Amino acid sequence: MLSLLTVVREADEFAVTREGLFVPKRHIAGIDDRATDFVAVAERFIGTPYLWGGKSSFGIDCSGLVQLSLNAAGISALRDSDMQQASLGRAIDPAEWSKPRRGDLLFWKGHVAIARDETTIVHANAHHMSTVIENAAEAIARIKAAGSELVAIKRI
Repeated sequence: MLSLLTVVREADEFAVTREGLFVPKRHIAGIDDRATDFVAVAERFIGTPYLWGGKSSFGIDCSGLVQLSLNAAGISALRDSDMQQASLGRAIDPAEWSKPRRGDLLFWKGHVAIARDETTIVHANAHHMSTVIENAAEAIARIKAAGSELVAIKRI
């Protein structure tokens, strides 16, 4: 995802790179192609192992998931959750926190999740040791019980 390739020729269902690697053509998109729904991009990582500092299908962390998903949609995002909180979107009034919208970013100190809708989030986390879809209220309560309050919701 988001890797740049130089294709020198095509061979049946494959594109051949200048390094001689064969890549399935269905896995390649144009350099200007952008995802229309960054939440759907994040959902493609469901089941990916959690890896602090990771940013691939081999292992990913919460802010890496957000950064990759937004970048795939053409939205620039910094790497770490604190930087993302400071630079992305607009803050939502705490009175509205009970009803996040698809694509809202939920922030805790050191953690970020993406709202899928009013009731569920997608996030890479050490509790599950993978990227999961989770009930938002349950995740907020579990993370609070572990000592971290929800600090912001930002709307892209």
